[in-house]
Amino acid sequence: MTGYRRCLALSLRTGVAQVLGWPALVTALVIASAATINDTFAGQAARDGYAGAYRLSSGSAALQGRGYDLNTLGGILVNEMGYLTLIMMPLIGVHLAIRFTRSVEDTGRLDLLTSYPVHRLAPASAGVSVAVLTAVLTAVSTAVGLTVLGYPLGGAWRYAGGLAVFMIVYIGFGAVIAQCCRTARTAYLLAAGFWLVSYLARAAVDARHGGVAYANPQSWLAEIRPFAADPPSWPWIASGVLTVALFTVAAATAVRRDQGAGVIAPRPGPATAPDWIRSPLTLFLRLTAGLGAGWAGGSALFAFAFGYLTRQMNDLSAATQAGRDATVDATVTTFVQLNALLAAAAGVSIARWLAAEETSGRVGQGLSAPVSRQRWWTSTVLLVTMWSLLVLLVTGLGTGAGLAAGLGEADHFRTGLTATLSYTAAVLLLAGVALAAHAWSPRAVAVAWLPVGWGIVVCLRADLLEFPGWLRRLSPVDGIGAVPREAWHGTAAMSMVAVAAVLVVLSAVRYRRRDLEAG
Repeated sequence: MTGYRRCLALSLRTGVAQVLGWPALVTALVIASAATINDTFAGQAARDGYAGAYRLSSGSAALQGRGYDLNTLGGILVNEMGYLTLIMMPLIGVHLAIRFTRSVEDTGRLDLLTSYPVHRLAPASAGVSVAVLTAVLTAVSTAVGLTVLGYPLGGAWRYAGGLAVFMIVYIGFGAVIAQCCRTARTAYLLAAGFWLVSYLARAAVDARHGGVAYANPQSWLAEIRPFAADPPSWPWIASGVLTVALFTVAAATAVRRDQGAGVIAPRPGPATAPDWIRSPLTLFLRLTAGLGAGWAGGSALFAFAFGYLTRQMNDLSAATQAGRDATVDATVTTFVQLNALLAAAAGVSIARWLAAEETSGRVGQGLSAPVSRQRWWTSTVLLVTMWSLLVLLVTGLGTGAGLAAGLGEADHFRTGLTATLSYTAAVLLLAGVALAAHAWSPRAVAVAWLPVGWGIVVCLRADLLEFPGWLRRLSPVDGIGAVPREAWHGTAAMSMVAVAAVLVVLSAVRYRRRDLEAG
């Protein structure tokens, strides 16, 4: 394939942080969890107790996937890592596929590449190859780490290979979506929506222990059963067949479509702007309406689904004679903290969307009109804050409605809503970080994903990894307190609001003084 090697070298050179960073992150989380599990479940009695407790809770399967071989260290590791792997691996996969294919086309680098004698498929093939290489590196580093910790050699490599194959399947989905969409931003939205639907469908099936695990790739990771005495082979075969089919579809689409276009044609906009778009704020609202609505709708669906699953979680408390209210509060705490992180993620996403307007040169065109930078930036702050708080509100309503429907008690609606809204200060702080990064440079907004990602790790894995208090408090969501299980930390909330306000003021000063990236 003419030009493949040069395109591959270019993709590796420009994406080295992605190629090395994602394997390092995944490996660190798996190894840290494995080391803690070794200490916590050192005896067979502890492992048997874990297996017995898990079988009583169908709701846990919705979050972590179906648990197998739970009387072994490896089975416990696979189950406990399900919280993160079912979320991280697919999203990393689609991100890598879009990052190394459609994003390259968006920046115009593909036009330069194809001006030389390069095969039509060479750039996309090179990008997919780099994404797959990242998955392979993840498998190798994870398997080596687990082997060093004393996990069975075969099981360690099967589990690490399963993670890589799971990621590669979603690289295939991302490659197809990237070829179908005209822009990377649209591709990311469509990919996130596809993942959410597949995740919730798996959760619904696993919570009821339905017999259709083969129908959803999200279920195949658990079905690999890497630490079983006689692990099945069908998940590997199914993953391989699906991956080949997806890559074939992506290649066929790439050959037939026009460069810079996609299968899904964008809807032409009106020739003139409507009368209500008379200010930067209304312009930004029009530009982000689709993205914001997608975040609000998807997050509300996610919140309702897991609020409803609290009923299955509560089955465990009845079986073990634990306090019913305590179990419900502990479960709700996890869900409402995830609601806050979803709201913060929406704010970061909106900030990145608006930052892309600057790097494309359109902000420069807008500021060439009689519009001050201060007004432009104030509109940006208001919009990012508005969407963040709106997503927080709808997730609170979704969780409350799910709790009321699942538990059959209307009083739980208020619990879900108020507990979610208690994290408003943390969401404002995370939005302030995104705005400060945008003000410093539109290319720096990606840094704002780090505290959101860390918040997810703390929310889902802090107890397992035995994080000390100071490390947990690096997540603003944790600083608010485990509401409703614990009291709301008012002093911490006020401090976060103050810091967010300072960040907004400093960002306004920085934005007014710095040069635009383009335009």
